[in-house]
This record gives sequence, C-alpha cells and structure tokens, in this order.
Amino acid sequence: KKLPPTFAPPSALQYDPIRCSTATCHAVLNPYCQVDFRTKLWVCPFCLTRNHFPPHYAENISETNLPAELIPQFATCEYELPSVPPAGPPAFVFCIDTCAHVEELAELADSIQQILNLLPEDSLVGLVTFGTNVQVHELGFEGLPKAYVLRGNKEYAPQRVGQLLGCGGVAAGGGAANGGRGGPGAPPPPPPPGQAPQQPPMPQQQQTHETPGQQVLRRFLLPVSECSMTLESILDDLRKDPWPVPSDKRVARCTGCALSVATSLLDLALPRRGARVMMFVGGPCTSGPGAIVSRLKTEDIRSHADLNRNAEPLHKPACEFYAGLSKRHNASGGSNAKGKGGSSTQAAANASACSMHVVDVFACSLDQVGILEMGELVEATGGHMVLGDSFGQSVFKESLRRVFRTFEPDVPEDGGKMQMAFGATMEVLTSREFKVSGAIGPVTSLNKKGPNVSDLEVGRGGTNAWGLGGIDPN
Repeated sequence: KKLPPTFAPPSALQYDPIRCSTATCHAVLNPYCQVDFRTKLWVCPFCLTRNHFPPHYAENISETNLPAELIPQFATCEYELPSVPPAGPPAFVFCIDTCAHVEELAELADSIQQILNLLPEDSLVGLVTFGTNVQVHELGFEGLPKAYVLRGNKEYAPQRVGQLLGCGGVAAGGGAANGGRGGPGAPPPPPPPGQAPQQPPMPQQQQTHETPGQQVLRRFLLPVSECSMTLESILDDLRKDPWPVPSDKRVARCTGCALSVATSLLDLALPRRGARVMMFVGGPCTSGPGAIVSRLKTEDIRSHADLNRNAEPLHKPACEFYAGLSKRHNASGGSNAKGKGGSSTQAAANASACSMHVVDVFACSLDQVGILEMGELVEATGGHMVLGDSFGQSVFKESLRRVFRTFEPDVPEDGGKMQMAFGATMEVLTSREFKVSGAIGPVTSLNKKGPNVSDLEVGRGGTNAWGLGGIDPN
C-alpha cells in the first residue's frame, strides 16, 4: 500500500539523520522524541538517553521551527546520504538457454530486444549463452561476433573466469603487467665491453595498469548505447545448441555453470555496484554443477516422494551449489546503496545478506527446471522467479517488462528512472519492553545481535537486521 503524501516529507532529506549517542541504540530522531527547547536536548524514546542537538540544529530549532523529522505527521522520512557516492548505472547480464526450441529462442530474442530499448543509455549489458558449454560474448570486439567458450561441466571462480577470458592484469598500450624483459620498469641491458652506454629512449606513451575488472568493463560489459547493434545482431543469429543429442539421453544443459560464470563477471567488474543476472532457462540442468537429473532418460526426474524419502542424490548437492553462489555474492557485495535506474544450504545463503547482485530466473518449460534448488539463491539476492509454459506467453513477456518499469515523469527527483534498487538492508530498533523474534519472508539474516533480540526465534531470527537484496516499490 502506498504511503499517503501527508505522512512523509515531499522529498528525501539531503543530509545524514541525527542518531542516539548510545552505542547499543543508534535510534534516529523522530516525532516521538521528547524535546527540551530550552536546553536543546532530545530524549530517545527507545533507551531514554538524553542527547544534545548538533550546533546547526540547536541554533534554529524552536516550537514553531521544527526540522522535518520532528513534524508530528511525518512518521516516515527518507534520507539520501551525502556521504554515499553515486552508485553508477546498473548492469544486466542476460543468460540464455540455447537448448530450447528454435521458436522459443526467437520469441525470447524478440523480448530481450524490446527490453534493450527500455534501458537507460548508460546501463551496462552483457550476454552469456549456454547449452552443452558456456559462451561469453565479447560485445566490445569490432568487426565480427566473438565469444569465449568455457566447458559446462565445472564451476568457475571469478579469478579463473578472468584468466580464461584473457582479463589478467596487463598494462594498456603494450608490455606485461609485471614488467617482464623489456617491459616498463625493467633496467636497460648492460652495454658491450668498450662501448659507451646508450641513453634510454623516451617513452612514446605512458602505460597504465588495467585491472581484470576494467578489462571486463571494456570488453564484456558495455553501455547499451555502445553495443546495442552488436547485441541485437547476436540475438538475431541465435541458434539451437549444435551438440548432438542421442535418442536415449536428455540435452546437456549447464545452467549452474552459466550462473557461476555470469556472477563471476559481475564479481570481477562491479563488486559494489547494483547488477542483475537474468537467467532464461527452458528445462532442467543436466550437466555440471547444479544438475538435478541425469542425462539418461531411463532415470526419472525427482518427485515429491523421492524428496520425502531422501532418495534423490542430486538434490542436496545442487542446493549446496546454488547456496554457495549466494555466499560468494556477499564476499563481493557491499554496503547499502540506492540504485536508480536449519541446513548447510540455509547457512550459506544467509551470508549473501546485502548482496548488490540480483539473480532472476525466468523458466518457461513444460518440464521441471529446478526452481526448488535455485530458489534459495533467488531469495537471498532479492530476485524474481517467473514460471511459464513458453517464452511466447503473455505471462512471461509482461513479467519481464515489469522488471524494468520506470517512475512516472512527474515524480520528484526519480521521474523516468527505473523502479529498482540494490543492496537493501532492514534494521528494527525497539524500546526495552519489546523483543524481536525474527522476520518472515525472503530476507537473509545479517547476524546482528542486540539487547532487543529475542531468544524465541520466529522465521529468520537471532538478529535485528536483515538483508533484502534487490527491492522495488512493491
């Protein structure tokens, strides 16, 4: 439900909030605080600590001149912290399953091309296709389409992906990054006996070190305004996975491997910037990490009865793999940022608390695709899960468009910007009479303890702070 406009200031407050000085409280100044206008003090309603107003508040505050956060009807305030630098434009990595039928690929390519026209020009985009193997498309290569092929039967760490894509640390303009023989910084060779030493030549251009992340941004993640033609050309030429499939086997689909490669790209290039991995899958993962069924058609895909009896050997390893991906997100994730524009599985997914990278799964298939196993990763990052029968269905197309909705042009400050944010966290502060038992919903624990944390856990408990990952106004 949308908050009535009279319950909040008309625009975000462009300064840091005033907080309680108690180390275990840090509550924010609000209309429920008692204010002594004579001594310029305010009493925290949670811990009853008396706090001094900052000088710029104390000079001007009075009963008739209140700051926005003390006006009684403004029970909700939004702050835009000047200490937080602009997050930059978001990035979108499209992961496309090429094991789908040709008609499905054509429908999907058309939908993605329409989405490209909705993105702001400075948004970064990348493309990964997968089937038996994973193809990472170099959108920054001019002249002809170029892609790197990675085997689909293994998981790839970010550093390994950087090596395989040729994104090691090198010096732009030639020479090795570490200054090998004749490289920058190497001493000149000694002159022959009896010959005067030669003067070293003047450098023609200054060489700068390029990190693996900078190379990924230059070659694989480009602004949509620079690579839209290349990307649309690749989408127009999408073909079904060419590897032959015996009649007694399922197609080799390496969904888990493709996810690890896509998230590794973002971990290398944008560890602390909002981004989405948008996975479009048309069947179950049958190859590599995250597989939920064997390629042999004589072996049926897991059923509810198999799961109840713990008779499905691939289920637990797949869950642990996807939970491990969410844990890796936290290692590269970061602090809050406003983006414009019971089991080992659970424990690992909890570590992705404030992930800056969101994973969305759009599954269109008449068969199971493994949402049960991937669900932990999607929830931990605040992503979307959409199930349908075909990429040509209106359910899929409308759901995809809604992800990229923008604010109305007349909305103050945010008009025309995308309705999505990344790295959201939620913290609950209470007075001493109340305890927090937990939160119910797609949140992950930040494991933050405090005097208001209850021993009785309900949902995700044992903390008073949770990570939401990606969020939108809904």
